[in-house]
Amino acid sequence: MFCIIVPLFVVEKEAKFYTKHTFFQATSENGMILPSQSQHTKGTAMPLLDSFTVDHTRMHAPAVRVAKNMRTPKGDDITVFDLRFCVPNQEILPEKGIHTLEHLFAGFMREHLNGANVEIIDISPMGCRTGFYMSLIGTPSEEAVAAAWQAAMQDILNVQDQSQIPELNEYQCGTYRMHSLEEAQQIARNILARQIGINKNADLALSEDILGKL
Repeated sequence: MFCIIVPLFVVEKEAKFYTKHTFFQATSENGMILPSQSQHTKGTAMPLLDSFTVDHTRMHAPAVRVAKNMRTPKGDDITVFDLRFCVPNQEILPEKGIHTLEHLFAGFMREHLNGANVEIIDISPMGCRTGFYMSLIGTPSEEAVAAAWQAAMQDILNVQDQSQIPELNEYQCGTYRMHSLEEAQQIARNILARQIGINKNADLALSEDILGKL
């Protein structure tokens, strides 16, 4: 597996990462986030986003999930997909690998999924580094998305050199030195080896009782 558990330190050994981890709170000193004990506060009420209504402890990975369906005033269907690469709270994508994957994945997915009835709007990594969100015009099936994802992973394995990563320069990338084709390709191998499944919202829905206690 190339999903890893991060923060405090990372030791690389035989293409795997072994780490100790901690929880972080948003307490900064001189611009740095300080590690501390996990804290939970109910605080000010905020809108409950769709991604927070599903039980992350029951998510499978790698797997496709329809995160949201929308229809514009003009009648266009927009679908947001959760492309979950890692099991939440057990695995995490390495920062260089997920960054390189972002540059490659966006183009390859468009090659395999875009068509007469589908146009990808955006593919962006999740802040938790366990996957990507993909927004598109259209309503492709989870199976079609999984097939495109699998084909895109094979395309990533076919990239021969780091110089072939798109937009790998200071003009088009905000952190252009933070890349690793090796890590991105190991992520792709992991996905292909594990096979891509489907997560259904009905199977993951958090009950009102649980939500009320959180």
